[in-house]
Amino acid sequence: MLLDSFILNLINMRISVIIVTRNRMEDIRVSINGYLKQQYTDKEIIVIDNASDDGTREMMLNEFPDIKYCWLPDNFDIRAINLGIEMSTGDIIWRTDSDSHPEKPDAFEKAVAIFNKYQDIHIISTENIEVRQNYTPWDWYPFAVDKVNVPEKGYKANFFPGTGAAIRRVVYDKIGGFWEFGFEELDFCTRAIAAGFSVRYFPNIRTLHYASMRDRIYPDRWVQSSKQMIRYNWRYFPFFMAAGRTSQIFCFQLLIALLTRLPLTAIIEGAFSMLAVGLKTIRTERNIIPKEKIADVTLGVTVFRTQIRFFKQIIKNKMQKCRKK
Repeated sequence: MLLDSFILNLINMRISVIIVTRNRMEDIRVSINGYLKQQYTDKEIIVIDNASDDGTREMMLNEFPDIKYCWLPDNFDIRAINLGIEMSTGDIIWRTDSDSHPEKPDAFEKAVAIFNKYQDIHIISTENIEVRQNYTPWDWYPFAVDKVNVPEKGYKANFFPGTGAAIRRVVYDKIGGFWEFGFEELDFCTRAIAAGFSVRYFPNIRTLHYASMRDRIYPDRWVQSSKQMIRYNWRYFPFFMAAGRTSQIFCFQLLIALLTRLPLTAIIEGAFSMLAVGLKTIRTERNIIPKEKIADVTLGVTVFRTQIRFFKQIIKNKMQKCRKK
């Protein structure tokens, strides 16, 4: 990538790092320190706390008094990020999780250089590195790419991992913020693409994800994710396309539930919830994307192919755990 010399002549762009947390005191300490190590100086860090009661509030006030911090009396899940964005002053919104931070201290400089040089790039998706899985990249991108010799404009994408992404503020100002937990990044990117913005994937800008074990109730997460997948498809795709995609998702989600041995009560709840949210979305949320944008939104990749890749990853992870035992 030939941006090194360009970095020396950056046009100033303020970066606002928005972190939403809940009961992850140790994780967010690591995350904040990781962002403080970024060499790019024109930055701010904003932490929105979803009613933590594990000492996070006291730790923030004692250890990071100069960081903007807002403690909420209730848990507003990932939607609290919208409050953080409203509090921010940056030209670039850095979307991240409370258990993540860039691997190298020049990540912000690289992102600003890209935005400076290419006005037609609006969202930068970084590489997600799973620290607890031997620093293995999350294989979310559907195509094989050269991750060493990355083109200056990266690779066309339709999604970004929530652990690390740079978003021009103009995108948020035009399309609005994030919905509740469950494929909120995909929903955001779909609205952005439909509005004429572009998402590019840069695997050479790497984000470390420590995958905190705190506050993760897996049956609840599966139910919520399943609902949001169905909601997403009925929200944006033409009727028959949405019907075909959701029928495949319904079957795959049930297979995943069985493979991961979720409680029967959660499986039943998830099945009925998927049906209910589909009907509700048809009635109240239909916002079909233009036909000419469908290829950009899907990258031409079918639901079946996406689900098979995800299914293989689950099996691979389970086999790795068995070997460790």
